[in-house]
Amino acid sequence: MTHRTSRTVAALLLLGASGWWPAYGAGAEPLVTDRPDFTESPETVAPGWLQFEGGYTFTQRDEDNEHSVPELLLRVGLIERLELRLALNYLAVDAVEADQQGLEDLTLGMKIKLVQGSEDFDLTAPDVAIIVEITLPTGGDDFREDQPQPQIKFAFAWALADRLSLGSNLNYAYLSEGGERFNQFSGSLTLGYKLTERWGTYVEYFGFVPASKDGPNESFFDGGFTYLVNDNLQLDARAGVGAFNGKSPDYFVGVGLAWRWHAW
Repeated sequence: MTHRTSRTVAALLLLGASGWWPAYGAGAEPLVTDRPDFTESPETVAPGWLQFEGGYTFTQRDEDNEHSVPELLLRVGLIERLELRLALNYLAVDAVEADQQGLEDLTLGMKIKLVQGSEDFDLTAPDVAIIVEITLPTGGDDFREDQPQPQIKFAFAWALADRLSLGSNLNYAYLSEGGERFNQFSGSLTLGYKLTERWGTYVEYFGFVPASKDGPNESFFDGGFTYLVNDNLQLDARAGVGAFNGKSPDYFVGVGLAWRWHAW
């Protein structure tokens, strides 16, 4: 997996398995995370709250290994339906040709919830949000791109049944690799199921067109579990494999957590 794909996979993330169902603290909204899946949720962090999400992912492709940590996503609730976002990650690649390691470029962004969808099943009335992000050339020598890389994401979610949810993302990024620009499209479809009041699970398909400047398209199947420790802390684990493409990773596995607190 390329460092860009690894970051995207990590960055984790569906409603159902990621805390879409209510888990209230004192005066808090339900805990909703953007990990562990690729699909981002359309929900925003409540005003005055900070939410930390992070984890570790191991990826193997042929004889090459990647270690991705801490996959940091800091979400800051400013006003209703608006949050600021900061993402940072460190990547170590143990490759046959040459090892690489260092920080990836810092990502800044915001999420705006545009539409509050139907609480009942209605494919024409999903929750909808837009996420706008841009990278800054702050990474280590192995992964820094001198040109900012903008990206826009549209996040959708539907309540299919009492315990079942569906999520999807449609994304566009204007990326840079080795100083050369290219367009990348990506998308996802995630099905989440609430096992108990604390346990959730999901299955997902997502892909990139293309995955890198000169590379082929890539797609993936993955799934995982979440465990709600308390109203403001969630643990997760996931695993996935490349699909329909020999260039996709043989497999990836990861663990992580999400923690929020009331800041003001």
